[in-house]
Amino acid sequence: MYVEGMASPLPARRTQVERREESERTLLAAAAEVIAERGVNRASLAVIGERAGMSRGLPTHHFGSKDALVARVASAAQDRMAGVLLSAIEWSGRNTDEMSGLNLVRVSIDAYLDLFEHPTASDRVLIVTWGATFPSESSIEGMLDADRRAYEGWADLIARGQQDGSIRTDVDPPASAVILHGMLRGVASLLLIESEYTDMTSVRSTVDKWIAGALGADTPVDRP
Repeated sequence: MYVEGMASPLPARRTQVERREESERTLLAAAAEVIAERGVNRASLAVIGERAGMSRGLPTHHFGSKDALVARVASAAQDRMAGVLLSAIEWSGRNTDEMSGLNLVRVSIDAYLDLFEHPTASDRVLIVTWGATFPSESSIEGMLDADRRAYEGWADLIARGQQDGSIRTDVDPPASAVILHGMLRGVASLLLIESEYTDMTSVRSTVDKWIAGALGADTPVDRP
């Protein structure tokens, strides 16, 4: 009970689990910044700990190894990307059940490119970790699985478009998914390197026209 004149009650103490989760979130954010700036090879656990304002050994305590930490960073970035794409569809004001497969592909691609127009450290780290998957012996744990899920997601949308008549039936969904994913990675990488020379409005409009032309059925397709 609070009585005027008495000191305010002390806030409830955080549990050990809550403190650990907060430390991990801080470390993951710091790791994303360092990896985006320096690349995977030059992002040491000590530097990440210092960037987080913690001891140099705390990243090892929480994650065990650099590979495990980088995998968590990459996974978090992939999850954020998926969340942004879902939000973009919701903001379009359309019910996904009512949207054609082709328009879902177009909305998702445009949202993806929009994300890399003004990328955060978490967005940049995706590009860096993609590059770190070459050669294959150095692939980051979880990245290949995330890629498979991305390919399957695009392929499912293309197959849906074939079923609803918005996408041509002679298009191969798995092969087209690989092409889409590769194109988006390439454009995103170029945006990070040469953003000041890129007219994003023109890029996004051109990509949309290419997708509509390459995948669209003969019937007219409205803007998503």
